Amino acid sequence: MSTLHPLPELAVEVRRLLPADLPVHLVGGAVRDWLLQRPVVDMDFVLPHGALGWARHVARHLQADVFPLDPERDVARVILQTAQGRRVLDFAAYRGPTLEDDLRLRDFTINALAVDPLQPHRLIDPTHGLQDLKDRRLRLCYPQAALDDPVRVLRAVRFALELNLTILPETRKALRLAAARLTLVSPERVRDELFRLLGLRAFPSALRLLQRLNGLAPVLPEAEAMTEVALPPSYGEDRTLWDHTLHTLEHLQDLLDALLPPYDPDKVANVFLAQVSWRLGRYRHRLADYLREEMAGFRPRLGLLKLGVLYHDVGKQQVPVLHPDPEAHARAGRVIIEERARALRLAREEVRWLGRFVGQHMWPRRYQKGTLPEPVDLYRFYRTAGEAGVALGLLHLADFRAKAGLKVPRSAWNHQVDVVRRMWEAWWEHRETWVDPVPLLRGHDLMQALGLSPGPLLGRILEALKEAQVAGEVTTREQALDWVRAWLQTQGPDYGKISSSNGS
Repeated sequence: MSTLHPLPELAVEVRRLLPADLPVHLVGGAVRDWLLQRPVVDMDFVLPHGALGWARHVARHLQADVFPLDPERDVARVILQTAQGRRVLDFAAYRGPTLEDDLRLRDFTINALAVDPLQPHRLIDPTHGLQDLKDRRLRLCYPQAALDDPVRVLRAVRFALELNLTILPETRKALRLAAARLTLVSPERVRDELFRLLGLRAFPSALRLLQRLNGLAPVLPEAEAMTEVALPPSYGEDRTLWDHTLHTLEHLQDLLDALLPPYDPDKVANVFLAQVSWRLGRYRHRLADYLREEMAGFRPRLGLLKLGVLYHDVGKQQVPVLHPDPEAHARAGRVIIEERARALRLAREEVRWLGRFVGQHMWPRRYQKGTLPEPVDLYRFYRTAGEAGVALGLLHLADFRAKAGLKVPRSAWNHQVDVVRRMWEAWWEHRETWVDPVPLLRGHDLMQALGLSPGPLLGRILEALKEAQVAGEVTTREQALDWVRAWLQTQGPDYGKISSSNGS
């Protein structure tokens, strides 16, 4: 571990914008990552007092936005757009009389580190965090640290996996004692830390560790309840819904490794992933953009995907596993995930996306006997699932592998990959003809040409006409008018029969 490499230029620039006689230190995760030679993105600065005012001073010079995070505690945030992306700079007054007192009140010793950006060779380390970094161990700064802020239970899981650290026994004990208090923390803080865990490649391991620290039930009680749902022998080695869900998440990560750029032949070393890469690889970059996109301007879709996969079978807590309707648990699960998403204070767009994702996750299973979805099937699917339909392809393959294991015939696996290829082909290659075609006729056209009145009938006709358009039965405005006339003649007075055409 070397400290000879330079600090980020932005850290030095911020320090030079402030008076030379003002003690200003870079602290916390930025210093830790700098020591580990990891990328430093966001930065925390501490000073004796006046943090809000100095944050405004820095923001003016950097032409950045500034927000007071906690005026009473003198904490402010500067958000800066750079060529490398968005950077967050937090400024806070000491939490104690001195800098060392402030550091001793932090969460873990590996984060209780500080440097003056103009004197990076002088590391301030009152809790011996540097040695803990070298020894790869996670230790609380003080015994009550987890009780004082239970979110540190979630942060401990993230640091342990992200940095490959061993949680010391006394720290593990303290985290277990504090975990129950997570229910007292604001949902927004829990949500933000949960989504940092969702961003980990080793998210299934994070869930296992969180459960061992008693932190799963307070944060995701429905996930904890999965351990009590027994599965039939058809699920192979998975004895409980919890086992199956974790294995599905593991297979999801394998799929992401195989499909997201850059292509790595070592990550498609088995026949299952090789088929995925070969048959779906042409969507590699479009899939990456899709998962990277921030929903509601906050969180990348990848985190929502993993949360949806975690909850995809949650309805089996209410609906028997061997229910005669194979999609009943999906409908029940939609209600559950939407409730959990609202409890986590997710945006309405995210709640709706998760509900569609869980509620429609069984749709690809309809194509099990060598058949592939037709354009009209895909139109109906995306009309209901929306943008979540793309992500459902990943869940379908991960879920299929988790249940079938290595015993699935290669031909059966290849067929399921082809189902997903058809789903993605519709979304990315035939969007304007299969998913969202431009209507040949609109309501006012039908009212003007055929004398129809506004009402439910008009909507049903337009929907049926769009399906005929997707199926290639009509391609021009004139054909569309003739189609509607013929349809009206065949329906007779019972216009409601059209509703049977637009179900999925």
